[in-house]
Amino acid sequence: MEDKNLDRIIKGIIREFKVSFKRKRLKDLLNEEKPHIIINGKRHRIKRRELELLREIGSSEDLKIPIVLEVDPSLGGAIKVSGKEEVKVISKILGRDINMFSEEDVLYIYKPELRIVRRELPTTTQIIFKFSLYD
Repeated sequence: MEDKNLDRIIKGIIREFKVSFKRKRLKDLLNEEKPHIIINGKRHRIKRRELELLREIGSSEDLKIPIVLEVDPSLGGAIKVSGKEEVKVISKILGRDINMFSEEDVLYIYKPELRIVRRELPTTTQIIFKFSLYD
């Protein structure tokens, strides 16, 4: 009986870490009177200032919001950003050079850079935690 209770508790904890959301395009959010996305069933307001900043730095209007920042312990402390447009945006925010001919669609950043990104884009980025129960 104790094993079943422990399993139920562990599953509940894991469920709490699971983040569920549907991303929207920058263009669509800019056209909304009160820009928002739904995260775990709750309305999450997007600051217009951030949307305007993304437009000013030359983001594609097809950029998907929120930009996902994936924390994975197997990366040794690095945070993974995936997607061509997402990599361009985060590189510009961090002042990193971008090779216009590069096909890079993955960028790794570290905690000090994460602070910069979250300071500039707190409502248009989403941190997710990826973990495994097995090594």
